[in-house]
Amino acid sequence: MSKKISLSKDKLIVFMGTMNAMPMMYALELIDRGYDVIYFVDVPKDDILSRPENHFPSISYPYPSWIVEIILPRKTLLPLFPRLFAALYQRKIARLVEKDIGCFVLNGFFSSLAPYLNKCSNKVSLSHGSDLDAWAYAKGVDVLGQTSRNESISKYLPNSMSRLLIEKIVKAQYFGYTRSDSVVYFPEKFSKEGDEVIRTLVEKGVQYVPRYDISFEPLRGQSRKFRDPSKRLEIFSGVRFLFETFSEGNVGYNKGNDIIIEGIAQYFLINPDIRVHFVEKGEDVQSAKSLCKNLGIDGVVVWHKEMSFRKLLKLYQGVDICFDQVGQHWIGAIGGYALWLGKPLIANPEPAVVAGVWPLDHPVCSAKTPDEVCACLIRLGNIEFRKEVSNNSKRFAEDYMGPEKALSRLFEFE
Repeated sequence: MSKKISLSKDKLIVFMGTMNAMPMMYALELIDRGYDVIYFVDVPKDDILSRPENHFPSISYPYPSWIVEIILPRKTLLPLFPRLFAALYQRKIARLVEKDIGCFVLNGFFSSLAPYLNKCSNKVSLSHGSDLDAWAYAKGVDVLGQTSRNESISKYLPNSMSRLLIEKIVKAQYFGYTRSDSVVYFPEKFSKEGDEVIRTLVEKGVQYVPRYDISFEPLRGQSRKFRDPSKRLEIFSGVRFLFETFSEGNVGYNKGNDIIIEGIAQYFLINPDIRVHFVEKGEDVQSAKSLCKNLGIDGVVVWHKEMSFRKLLKLYQGVDICFDQVGQHWIGAIGGYALWLGKPLIANPEPAVVAGVWPLDHPVCSAKTPDEVCACLIRLGNIEFRKEVSNNSKRFAEDYMGPEKALSRLFEFE
């Protein structure tokens, strides 16, 4: 492994890019260690998922001085004009603080700015997934062109021009990764496209730091007690509906929502005394609603609008069983939160197990087919078994899913 990046408390750490508010968990960890941080928020208030105030109880709006709001109309402008945006952001930072910048932590398309940021500063590209395995994957340009045809400005352009635009974005994004000191991305074997990109970056001397973690900070103060059983079994899936449409060209992001619905429909024939909670987010919500109706479970499904994280936590507290993806994708924060809260989780843990980041002995009820989903629900219908899984889940989350490991691999602290 390459040498760790040395952090000095005399220098500033700048976070740029805030997909799903994920980078904030690292920013807060660094602040707790005594480092000065500037964190840029580039999304509007209605982007609930990526605004940090919707996730972290310690953050409120208006923001404190170390969180700076600069709303971008389109993220794809960054790789199209990386020199311009690198200059604009550095000028803004210079006006805010006099401290030298020790490290930039770049998320999403902000990674394309790496070649044009202060050469005396370290650059870390902190990937959320598709910013690397789709938008830095040169072999996927044609697929991106087809799947993003109706997105953004592409729909107003001829096919040839749209393809050239996407190719320019992909090249700029990949070039940004090559000029980063370190790239933080998911473990090997999670994505074959991601593995291929990482392999080429390592060959160019970029340090690769695998991450598979969530922040427990948003959950502090939440009850982790086993929910007293009631007559009706409450089931929650907060998984984004993505099982037919892949706008970024990566079929490996299939969440398997159709499998969840079909499995629940099987279980409904055995136990009709259930209530299922879904969240209206993702490209395939309407397909999911049609499937629920066709399978005869629409009467027990409650559809929730996208909500703040605080409201999401209330939903967690009111259910007995949770789902994360059962498709080709990996378990994410929605499943990690369930485990930490002690909610028995049905999902496909295979990517984490195959990658070696999780042991074979884990508390997740493994499912990849409707029959397996139904079987998990039958098993978890037993209250004593559900309680045992709940206790095991809490311990497992603390042992395997905290953010400290990635930071300790990445940085040398003062």
